[in-house]
Amino acid sequence: MTPELLELKKKAIDEMVSYMKYGAADSEDDPEYDPDFDAGYTQKHVDRCSKIIDEFFASLQAVANRNRNAGILKAVKVTVGKLNTLNDRCDGGLIETDQREDLCALINRAAKQAGLESDQDDVTEEWREW
Repeated sequence: MTPELLELKKKAIDEMVSYMKYGAADSEDDPEYDPDFDAGYTQKHVDRCSKIIDEFFASLQAVANRNRNAGILKAVKVTVGKLNTLNDRCDGGLIETDQREDLCALINRAAKQAGLESDQDDVTEEWREW
C-alpha cells in the first residue's frame, strides 16, 4: 500500500486509541480528562479494526484484472460489513464521526488507487451503518 494509505490508517487507529484512553481530553494533564471514562471499546477492538483494514488492502491486491470494478466493490462491501459488525459489538462507540470520515477516506482512496472506476464520491455509503 502507498505511504498515503498507511498514513490514513495510522491516523484512524491513533485517534481510536487516543479517544479510548483520554475521551475528549488530549492527555491525562488536560482538565477535561476523566480517569473513569469508558469509550465502550478496548484495544482488542482497535486491533481488530486495524486487521480489517489490512485484510482490505490485501483483498485489493488480489483482485483480478478481469471484472476489476466488481472485485474492488466486493472488497469494499466485505470490509464495510466487517466494520459494521465490529462497531455493533462496541455499541456504535468505535466508529464515531471523526473515525467514520477517516475510514471512508481510506477505503475510498484505496479503492480508487486499486483502479475503481466510479462516479460516486463515497462507495461505502450503500453498506455503511456507521
